[in-house]
Amino acid sequence: MRRKASTGISSLATLHWLRGLTAHCTLVDRGAGRAYADDMPQPATLVTTALANALAIAPGSPLVTYYDASSGERIELSVKTFENWMSKIANLLSDDLGLEAGQSIKVALPTHWQSTVTVVAAWAAGLRVIATDASVAADVTVVGPTALANGAERPAGIVIACSLRPLGGAFVEPLPAGWLDFAREVTGQPDIMLVQQYISGGDIAVELAGRSVTHAELTQEALDTAARLGLRPGGRLITNANPADPTGLVSALVAPLVTGSSVVLVVGAGAAARTRIAAQEHSDCALWLDR
Repeated sequence: MRRKASTGISSLATLHWLRGLTAHCTLVDRGAGRAYADDMPQPATLVTTALANALAIAPGSPLVTYYDASSGERIELSVKTFENWMSKIANLLSDDLGLEAGQSIKVALPTHWQSTVTVVAAWAAGLRVIATDASVAADVTVVGPTALANGAERPAGIVIACSLRPLGGAFVEPLPAGWLDFAREVTGQPDIMLVQQYISGGDIAVELAGRSVTHAELTQEALDTAARLGLRPGGRLITNANPADPTGLVSALVAPLVTGSSVVLVVGAGAAARTRIAAQEHSDCALWLDR
């Protein structure tokens, strides 16, 4: 299934994904004294290309760090480890499940490291990401443990369930018939992508409620967002934004990737814990979203 290039779509900047949210950005001036936007790369790099560039330059550098302050869990993915997870998930989607370029996926996960690798794996597999605020049905849906609750709406199509247990553990309780356990299905996949997809800037990356966003538009909005936040190449963003949600997809995932930065995802932390974690992780930019 060949995807058609998208034309005539408004800039992602007009989508107002951050509207209605309170964002606080704390910057550390490293003596540059110049506009941070001057350090931003040109908007020609797609997310998957940016990851490949980072892999070639600094594969051991941290890319995604996840903190759950309530449980004390800390998971850090280097660029190489992130790429391995991305490849495993993309292999499940393309090779095992037979999804073709242009088909769709909805990642209904909370703020978590598995959200980041799943979204990027979907793009690497050539899939369109259906935003959680869109009513469009997806060919495959990735859900967390709350989807097993009594009365929870069961998505149609293929369902992959993530337990979100420490170290990516599998579910201990049985899943609904036909559902796939993320941990059991992904872990044994090869670390190298078996099916390579060609992705162009005009291909659709995200489907929002009534709007489509191309990969080129996504990259441009991420660069604009990074400039507003002061997230420079080599910087380290700390945030509670959800990388799988329209409110955090750009700021918490795409912006760090296309600027050669990294992100620290924090959940369950109060002000004191946020300050402590930011210092421990040497974060130089913070984005806290509160409804």
